[in-house]
Amino acid sequence: MNVSSNETLTAPRIVAPVASYLLPDSKEYATQQVMITPELATAWLRRNEANRKLRHRAVQQYANDMLRGAWKTTGESIKFSASGRLLDGQHRLAAIVDADVALSMVVVTGLDNSAFDAIDTGRSRTGADVLLIEGVGARESAVAAGAMPLILNYQRGLAPHSKTRFPNQELIAAWNSQSAIRRSSHFVTRLPRKVMPIRHSKALFLHWVFCQRDVEAADSFIEQLFTGELLGRTEPLYHLRQRLLSLRMEGQSIPDLAMLHACIKAWNATRQGRQYTSWRPIFPRSDENFPEVAR
Repeated sequence: MNVSSNETLTAPRIVAPVASYLLPDSKEYATQQVMITPELATAWLRRNEANRKLRHRAVQQYANDMLRGAWKTTGESIKFSASGRLLDGQHRLAAIVDADVALSMVVVTGLDNSAFDAIDTGRSRTGADVLLIEGVGARESAVAAGAMPLILNYQRGLAPHSKTRFPNQELIAAWNSQSAIRRSSHFVTRLPRKVMPIRHSKALFLHWVFCQRDVEAADSFIEQLFTGELLGRTEPLYHLRQRLLSLRMEGQSIPDLAMLHACIKAWNATRQGRQYTSWRPIFPRSDENFPEVAR
């Protein structure tokens, strides 16, 4: 065939068969090699229900590797659940779309929806990741994920900062089954984010504990800890807040367990109607056991 100087030969564009678009709907476990085109990747990405936030730098790096022919097949697969949900592979699919190339990859279908927390996608899914996938907002996911191990430890009679590790499925089960955790999470996430005496995750744990005694009092205590509003100078909470803020401004750290100890002592003193002129009675001595929470 003769080609004029003004004409250019281009390779025919690969078209994915219709069956490939329907592949995620397979309810049976199966593994197969599939040529994934940009169009097919786009369609599959629509099945990415509340997965982790896309890391655009990773997508760009993957796309660059694909365009340079430097993409390495590692055996990692694109994974779909039995309900058609994309569980793993969003960054690789997004890179195929960005690079506008077609690549052959292994695709696994028919996985259980709960498999997302056990999938290795370059970094382990955190508690915040799995809460985000459950539909919890990004900020609240981070706060709740930091608080829930403390809550689960406390429920088991352990020190809040015990080294016990909880699988993501246990965190999700507690989140879904315990409305008190969700209420505390919603309340604490709305608190101010500037000039914080303690982290929101620790506040969530404390709020949840105090709500078991008195919900209205817990709301007031934690809110005043963050805002300082209407606090008298002889109130235990006033001295707790001032000391915690002072330590933060001076760049001094306090162990989390000691900080929680002091917060609970301030709660107990408040419930008992005590008045203080200093922060010293609130913070724990070296020989003190972790306190019970007063009613």
